[in-house]
Amino acid sequence: MKTTILSTLTTATMLTGIAFAGNDNGQFESKTEILKWKDGKQAVFMLEFDDSCVTHVKNAIPELQKRGMVGTFYINPGNGPFKNQENAWENEIPATGMEYGNHTFTHKGVLTKEEFDKEAKQCNDTINKCFSQRNKRRLISFGRPGGVPWEISNEENSAVLKKYDLVERPAFFGYPFHVKTKDEMLQLVDKALDKGEMGHHDFHGVGGDWLSTPMDMFIALLDKLETNKDRLWITDPISYHKYLTERNETTISIIKESKKQIEIKLTCKSDSELYDLPLTLATTTPENWRKCTIQQGQLKTTLPVAGGRVVYSANPLTSEIIIKSIP
Repeated sequence: MKTTILSTLTTATMLTGIAFAGNDNGQFESKTEILKWKDGKQAVFMLEFDDSCVTHVKNAIPELQKRGMVGTFYINPGNGPFKNQENAWENEIPATGMEYGNHTFTHKGVLTKEEFDKEAKQCNDTINKCFSQRNKRRLISFGRPGGVPWEISNEENSAVLKKYDLVERPAFFGYPFHVKTKDEMLQLVDKALDKGEMGHHDFHGVGGDWLSTPMDMFIALLDKLETNKDRLWITDPISYHKYLTERNETTISIIKESKKQIEIKLTCKSDSELYDLPLTLATTTPENWRKCTIQQGQLKTTLPVAGGRVVYSANPLTSEIIIKSIP
């Protein structure tokens, strides 16, 4: 490519999450974009479970494990149900791939900011104890407990969430309040796929405990998700939040390109300590490319080129990515 980087970028289209650049003879134009969802999936779906129910341990988690699916469990470590299965929650379940969310320590509600601070901290402390190998400073999903007093202001609520790196989850949506039949529950998956957006279902008991979702409905939902796993990113609220935030706050710049090599730069405005989920990028390549290497920092991988583009994962940290053709 004969043009300089400055002249190229003046003719390139530069958008958040997408960049075009063409060489000066018009024979090849590279385009790099962040795919809407991880791994290029069509939509997102999340399964969330409240209150540390005993049936989560006995019924829900084994079924999720069978299918290799993740569920997010909003625990109340200071309550009886958690203590009933304390060994499982603290020592067994963290190794299954499930995620925990903060549902306050006792599920008794809060009347003051100080009470919320204490409830949030104690629950976070338990979660960090259960996942001791993870960084102490990291994002944790927060689900406000329902049916209990919550007397603090929005400003006080936001201050505590920020202090403990808590991210409020989407509003509770689930059986028996918002969906009442199996068909209505299964339609949540179809709606997510049709819109190409995030869908979710929230549970209390599963086959027992309180506000219980019948097992046949729960199994039907999991089977529906499994049938559509090639199109769905089945994930947890923090991973969803990270990807969405990084996608919206990352800019891609074309540094230079030729028929043998493409160099791009990612610039992400998100806090790199908290927002570290790899993004899925797609870069178009010259027609004769069949295989290439992707290098970002010290990480290097070899990938096939299909349909004139290569799809790959990239760290959102501000850095350069070098894509080279393999003859």
